[in-house]
Amino acid sequence: MEKTRFKLNICGVDVTVSGDVDRDGAEAIAERVRVRMEEVLNNAYGATIEKAAVIAAMNLSEELSRTEAALNQAREEANALRTKTKEFAGADGLKARLSEAEMKLGVLQEKLRLAENRAEAAEKEAEKAKAAAQNAAHTAAAEPLDLPPIDLRNPMLPDYGDETGLVSFFEKADVKETAREDEED
Repeated sequence: MEKTRFKLNICGVDVTVSGDVDRDGAEAIAERVRVRMEEVLNNAYGATIEKAAVIAAMNLSEELSRTEAALNQAREEANALRTKTKEFAGADGLKARLSEAEMKLGVLQEKLRLAENRAEAAEKEAEKAKAAAQNAAHTAAAEPLDLPPIDLRNPMLPDYGDETGLVSFFEKADVKETAREDEED
């Protein structure tokens, strides 16, 4: 860039600017200084142009220091990230990632083994339950059920009492005596 030379007016003071700065950039800087000086002149009692220029320069210098500190911190963080990235990209990083992946694989294999064991146990329980159900069904079909006797009398015919069997013409008293005689014998 070519060296340039031009004049600027900041709060009534003419300043000649020369160097490798373009006019638009120099005017933007001069405007920032002008705004700061006007703030000081409007807020400080009895401030002169010289004092306003000094105070504005100090305020701008403070802003520059904070910006430089933030920039340095950002550079340090960027360098730390670069170092970490290099670690992951290098052999050490690959070993660390491989070790982490192997640990995750071991955990997943253990979970799979436990799930398979649970499934196998559930399958055995299901087989036992099926066998028990089949056994119960077979037993129920083979053995008569212990149910109360069913009254097979015709409700349309008159009720003759507890007469049973072919011999129903005996009186009840005779049946009881016959039963006692059979027991005594």
